[in-house]
Amino acid sequence: MSDLNKVLQDAILTAVGKSLKSKDLPPGEWSVNHRVVFNVAGTVRKGDPIEYTPTVDIPLLTTLALVLEKSGITRERSIDLLTEAMQEALALGQQGENHVASRVNDIQTAMARVREVTDALPKKVKNGIVTFKGNVETEFA
Repeated sequence: MSDLNKVLQDAILTAVGKSLKSKDLPPGEWSVNHRVVFNVAGTVRKGDPIEYTPTVDIPLLTTLALVLEKSGITRERSIDLLTEAMQEALALGQQGENHVASRVNDIQTAMARVREVTDALPKKVKNGIVTFKGNVETEFA
């Protein structure tokens, strides 16, 4: 099996899995045995690798624990503020950005300091974007 055929097979299995997750199936095990013929025609393009800053590598729980540790005597108040801010952000939902718009200068100053840390992280490379232009026809046998 060629590499591209294996990639297409994996893509089909992934798509089937994602589609089934979105369906309202009751819990249980379902037997499946269908023969499906796919005709895939088109072009696949893979872009160049992309360099990015891996900000998700910053461990959030460790960071928060260290903030609380460094808060000293204001630790309990910091916990209260963090909890209050989380609850308020959840309650505001999509309106949250509008609500804090008046504080943009403070946020930009804080984010500039955060960017100093994230900019110092070693860059990582991820695969280029893969696009497919064409069509897929299915035939159930």
